Amino acid sequence: DKLSKSKGDKIKTEITDPKELVDRYGCDALRYFLLREIPFGNDGVYTNESLLKRINGDLSNDLGNLVSRTTAMINQYFGGVLQNPTGYTDLDNEVISLANSTLAEVKKNIELIDVPTALSEIFKLIQRANKYIDETAPWVLAKDEDKKDRLATVLYNLLECIRLLGIMLTPMIPQSCESIKAQLNCSDNTLEFGKAESYTVGEATPLF
Repeated sequence: DKLSKSKGDKIKTEITDPKELVDRYGCDALRYFLLREIPFGNDGVYTNESLLKRINGDLSNDLGNLVSRTTAMINQYFGGVLQNPTGYTDLDNEVISLANSTLAEVKKNIELIDVPTALSEIFKLIQRANKYIDETAPWVLAKDEDKKDRLATVLYNLLECIRLLGIMLTPMIPQSCESIKAQLNCSDNTLEFGKAESYTVGEATPLF
């Protein structure tokens, strides 16, 4: 509905045309906001401020940084090539368990057409993966040649999380997920952790 002086509209700085929003922020960003904020079939509240918070927080800082940091480290430390590891620690298994349980939760919520909850579950995994980077400190492991196998395992686990995230998020942000697949150089759509035999990642590029 167009803003109108006769209606006494106060906010003149808000963008209300969806096409203009797409031109400025991208289709995926707007799709994500609407799907995350507004339950299917219900009314919702839109403001530019809330949209920007989702773009800067969820998409750019959480998802975008996870993808760019991981691919950049693999290119820096392994020339972009990683093999499937042979062993995992308890910390690795915790992340793997969350990834697999997230797949089940997302499937359940999508079947209920509860997209906001599905997205909430997905972003719990994204935040856990970012925390896993801080916990394992790959940049420290990279300084010790004896820990190269451990470094490879950590980065492989991150890639598998990102691969699964790319599959789960495809219905919501399809263009961005195509970029994720291109950066991972992996088209494996197996919905189970650890099924990708190896990775040869591409150049790290910003998603948002």
